[in-house]
Amino acid sequence: MWYNNSMDSHICLEKLKEYIERTKEILELSSPLVTGINNSEEYRLHLQSSFQKIGELSRENNQILNEYFFPMVEKDRIPTEEEVAIMREFSSLLVDPTNMENFDLHLIYLQAKTILKAAEKSGDLRSLILALDNMVISTYTMVNLTIRLYPYLDVCYKYRDEGIKAALKILDYLEPEKFASLPDDECRELVLINSRYIRSLFEWDDKKDRAKHNKEDLRLMKQALAIAEDPFYREMMPNYRWDVHIFRTLQYISDFTEHNNSHGFTRDELEEILGYTKKLIEFLNEHPELEEGCPESEQQFYLARNRYLVGELSPEAYRKTLVGIMKSRDSDDFTARSMFINFIVPLEYILSLEGQKMSAQDEDVLRKIYEVLARYAYHMPKTGVFTFMITFLTEILQHYVEVPGGISFRDMCLKLMAAMHPPTYVHSLNVADISWRITHHLIEKQPELFIGVADAVDADDVVVRRKDILDFVYESALLHDVGKLYIAETILTYGRSLIKPEFEIVRAHPAVGASMLSLYDSTKDYVEVANGHQRWFDDSSGYPKSFKNSKAEHPTVVAIVEVADCLDAATDSIGRSYKRGATLDEFVEELRETRGTRYAPYVVDLFEDPSVRNEFNAGLTHLRNMNYREAYNTLKEL
Repeated sequence: MWYNNSMDSHICLEKLKEYIERTKEILELSSPLVTGINNSEEYRLHLQSSFQKIGELSRENNQILNEYFFPMVEKDRIPTEEEVAIMREFSSLLVDPTNMENFDLHLIYLQAKTILKAAEKSGDLRSLILALDNMVISTYTMVNLTIRLYPYLDVCYKYRDEGIKAALKILDYLEPEKFASLPDDECRELVLINSRYIRSLFEWDDKKDRAKHNKEDLRLMKQALAIAEDPFYREMMPNYRWDVHIFRTLQYISDFTEHNNSHGFTRDELEEILGYTKKLIEFLNEHPELEEGCPESEQQFYLARNRYLVGELSPEAYRKTLVGIMKSRDSDDFTARSMFINFIVPLEYILSLEGQKMSAQDEDVLRKIYEVLARYAYHMPKTGVFTFMITFLTEILQHYVEVPGGISFRDMCLKLMAAMHPPTYVHSLNVADISWRITHHLIEKQPELFIGVADAVDADDVVVRRKDILDFVYESALLHDVGKLYIAETILTYGRSLIKPEFEIVRAHPAVGASMLSLYDSTKDYVEVANGHQRWFDDSSGYPKSFKNSKAEHPTVVAIVEVADCLDAATDSIGRSYKRGATLDEFVEELRETRGTRYAPYVVDLFEDPSVRNEFNAGLTHLRNMNYREAYNTLKEL
């Protein structure tokens, strides 16, 4: 699309603003609070009405993007100056600077790549610096979005490498002669800012080179501090906020030891980091006007963690400090600042317990932490700092500690699913019930299919162990979509059609869910179903490709959950699609067409039985109503 005059550009920008407003409305409609809703039927009808409205808004949004946005970011063309100006303005509108967050990361990333391509082509130095900085910011947000996709971290590292490449190009202009050649103070400021936060882009996966990376991280931050003391840069940029530069650099160094020193800094390096932490506190005492960016509780936290890591503070004293900080948290504060006290501090408490014998007090603290998390996630607006919340929340799940009388890992996952995306929670309940019913009929007709499940040794033993088998299938199906907790903001992308990188993220959820469930004895038996529920029966398609039904321990259970998953998705209209759900007969026709390829023949054949089909026809509505009641009651407790 070529914009030949300011009127065309104005119309385009106004249309893109409409997209933003509709998307905000869609996010509010997709996960409504139950406050003011009197019963489960009212809740179901409210969701149904909301998703009908979402469908209308989504169609309008897709039309706008297809007409006004996607032509600007086509891969094989360079955008015009007018289009670059439009994209810059659109990106700024998508970002909420007060919350360090935005609600459409992928569109911002697409624009950043396109703007950089145009800047490189133009040869204009100012445009290039602005575009490189934009690329650094957008890839940083994409790293935060994808760093949780265990074990598919290649996606994350792709964005990391792009960000580092852009940041290093910017840092090349720190060389005095190049710095002086920059066209204006805005470009110089961006170069200086990048010098202090490039380290945020480093997410290293190779443990063997970790020592080298840690040394480089420290070198970069020391360089940023040295710049602040260099008369050349001071003279070149007399109006630059050097106090903020020093403060932020010291803060970033103090935070190098995040996640209980997961980066593996040596004892000498930890001592050095502690020294910088003490300098941070001294600096803030001298510049109290900066304390809003790092309140006393955060200073106390950095000092306690780094003293603990070098052995100056006992584990018990460290955790006592963390508890004191957590007591001051406001569980109704959903700003960026709240992430520190509501997630980072609890996460560090949990990590400090690894390999240690827990006291009764530790167990009590953990119970309280977990009780607050689900409620916080439920009330968290789906804009704001939602992406950062999920990043910290998933870290907590990766290190979850089950305690007597507390919320089990299984129950925590289900609570969070209900809190963050009720339609997925209801879907999981539906799939569990449908899988149970399919299993019930198959045990009667072909019990030999379940030999090996629940330790059944032959067909007769299957009948004896019927209840255990049904329970196993139900639990497997209930947790089949648990990996979607890690990609919540992607499945909340209702305002438009997903683009290719988002499909990559969605396709990661089975393996991510399997990785989660493998962490705990109480859920590890359900790994296979989580990993295989999107893989075709004959292994010819679906994902992940690494999963093979032909080598599965319980292929019958995987096959049952796959059909149940597709049946619910196809016949439901709430939270799964924006059009009328298919009838059961229409879905059975799909089963017939892919019998033996996508779907297991024995499950397809089961639905050819008129009595079975009639039972499902009569029971699906009741089943869904029952599960919306369960969702409503769960959310009322939050």
